[in-house]
Amino acid sequence: MLNQKILVFVKRIISLPILFLIGCGDVYEAELQVQPYCNMPDIDNDGVYELQLRDTWQTTHPIDFLVQVDGEPVEYADIDFKSNLYWALDDTIGYFEHQWLTDDMEYNTYSTSYVIGGNLHDLVPTTNYSSMTSSDGTTRNMIAPVKSMIGDTLILVYDVYVGTYDVDGLIDTIKISLE
Repeated sequence: MLNQKILVFVKRIISLPILFLIGCGDVYEAELQVQPYCNMPDIDNDGVYELQLRDTWQTTHPIDFLVQVDGEPVEYADIDFKSNLYWALDDTIGYFEHQWLTDDMEYNTYSTSYVIGGNLHDLVPTTNYSSMTSSDGTTRNMIAPVKSMIGDTLILVYDVYVGTYDVDGLIDTIKISLE
């Protein structure tokens, strides 16, 4: 009985330092880097890019993204996109702006003689909803504002999720002034 108590005591004394040696190492956390490339000027150096809209109804423009973890490209990273601006089918006079803190939509127009019809299911977003990266870690998103949005700022929100690595996702925005 006494030998068993001594044996248990010795095991506890020996296991305590081993626990500290094994359990107190540095924890490695992978770093997620997302680099958007807009190919638009930031004339005022205020972080707001300027997009010159064409004379046509809709202007399409690509925004490229590079997703890396610890400097290595990530394949199959999921990037979700949303924008604050929408337009309605068969409406060339105004557009809708999403209010971020609520789910309210505000109709913007420069003509007071137009009455809108239809419903919110007829709204057309100004960005793609989702993209996945290729083997080199890149993907492309297209934005497509319309002519009636001149003078407003498109806010593109991107949400990056990398399921193949143990890293937190990233949510960020790009602001684009529509000129």
